Amino acid sequence: MSLLLLVLLTTGCGYQPLGRGAGLPEGVETVYIPVFENRTLEPFLENQITRDVIEEFSRREGVRVLAAPQTADARLEGEITAFQAAPLSFGPEDRIGQYRVRVTIAVTLRRTDTGLVLWRGQLDWSEQYPTAADKSVQEDNEQAAIRVISRRLAENLYMRLHDNF
Repeated sequence: MSLLLLVLLTTGCGYQPLGRGAGLPEGVETVYIPVFENRTLEPFLENQITRDVIEEFSRREGVRVLAAPQTADARLEGEITAFQAAPLSFGPEDRIGQYRVRVTIAVTLRRTDTGLVLWRGQLDWSEQYPTAADKSVQEDNEQAAIRVISRRLAENLYMRLHDNF
């Protein structure tokens, strides 16, 4: 019985907390992240998402974000493929009570020297926000939801990349 316990303790169960995987592929210690391409009609979305992705990768251990693509081990390319703001709930007199915003991104991690694709994936996130009679308040609510979406996409992207290797 004690031998079985010893074997179990030394081999472990293989469980790892999210974001604590093996990290990026071997040899990838630096990454260059260009501005994401915005394939939607929502202005400036690429700036927000790129900034949040760079910030997320910069504050984590195991990878450094570089400003020059030539010196980086890998290039993290992204594009925003969808942006949708749609009514979520209705109140009295069929007035919209809440909206839901959804953003979808497609990302590719490739070696800088060979162009070899190391990882490719798609992520999306949505948030809801209340409507407002004042147009500027309505726009502020939508922008706040977009900021949350952008941060969540950056976090999830880091986790997915980190845990897949």
